[in-house]
Amino acid sequence: MMQTDNLPVVSALTQAAESIISEYPALPAVATDRAIALLALWAADAIAAGRLAPVDADTTFTRLFVALGDVVDGPEIAESAGQLLLEGMTLHDWGTPFSGNLSELRRLAFGILTPAV
Repeated sequence: MMQTDNLPVVSALTQAAESIISEYPALPAVATDRAIALLALWAADAIAAGRLAPVDADTTFTRLFVALGDVVDGPEIAESAGQLLLEGMTLHDWGTPFSGNLSELRRLAFGILTPAV
């Protein structure tokens, strides 16, 4: 039996991003980096499945980028997390050569989530 969820993907993604933003100043940077990576994987899967418009994911990544940049006392996120946000912020160009790439989003996200050896 298939279960459905009444919360639209856009609302869920927005709520998750707002949670990252609200917790950001109190958490170690690595926790924020990983949360951004998980959010990116979720967004990439939702876009690939047709449940999320790329422009809506772009809006969420842009909100994260701006909000985290506005916090003066927050920990500095990793360069890879910044690159992940930048890749997500190009999804509004979906269907053009300038658009973010779901494979690149996933590569960057897994790079953050996979411990260095």
